[in-house]
Amino acid sequence: MNPLKVSEASRRSFLKNTGLFAGAGAAALFVAGTAQAAKPNHGNGNGKGQYRLPDLYPGWNARNFKEIMDDENAHVPAIVAALGSNARPRPNFKNLAQPNIQLFAALSNVLENTGSAAYLGAGPLIFDKGYLAAALSIAEVEAYHSGYLNTLLNGPILPNKVSFAVTFTIDQVLSNASYFVVDLNGGPPLSFDTKTSSAENDIAILNFALALEYLEQEYYNINVPHFFGS
Repeated sequence: MNPLKVSEASRRSFLKNTGLFAGAGAAALFVAGTAQAAKPNHGNGNGKGQYRLPDLYPGWNARNFKEIMDDENAHVPAIVAALGSNARPRPNFKNLAQPNIQLFAALSNVLENTGSAAYLGAGPLIFDKGYLAAALSIAEVEAYHSGYLNTLLNGPILPNKVSFAVTFTIDQVLSNASYFVVDLNGGPPLSFDTKTSSAENDIAILNFALALEYLEQEYYNINVPHFFGS
């Protein structure tokens, strides 16, 4: 059995539990994608395969997803460089390869909304101003990704039509991320002090963020070339 594959029932349960797909259009898109999931898509992201996404301009989705992939590939080495010898090893992941482009977009939506909310939640606890500036810069990019994906799936720009970005607790982040994690490969726990700011806690926060960035990086590096070409 391919460890990167997962049953459609498991995907449906995961997406339902995340609570990120309140829009009727997003729900319809996901149901349409799962209805025929036994027939993998080998078409591209411009709608030439069996599963389609709306494409506002020719090659628009391909360009956007490749940009997201490039962003995540840039985030990982930046955080690793900031942590130096304190950087965690790459965790081992599962459930990354998706059978069709709609499921890929739906899970991308989960990852990007989780990432932006996680950075926003941890930001006020960061002690070092340099680390804080870097984290806020990445958080902004994750939010740009989220807005694109939210509207691509026919939802509001911000989930649930709120006017202020929401934060995620550690438990909320782990509830979403654990679906993809096999183990931490000997790295530190996915946790940090939520009450005290310190230089030591900054390392824990950045390692928490790094684990998420590793996940996003690997997810896009597997799926974007498959659905959109190199």
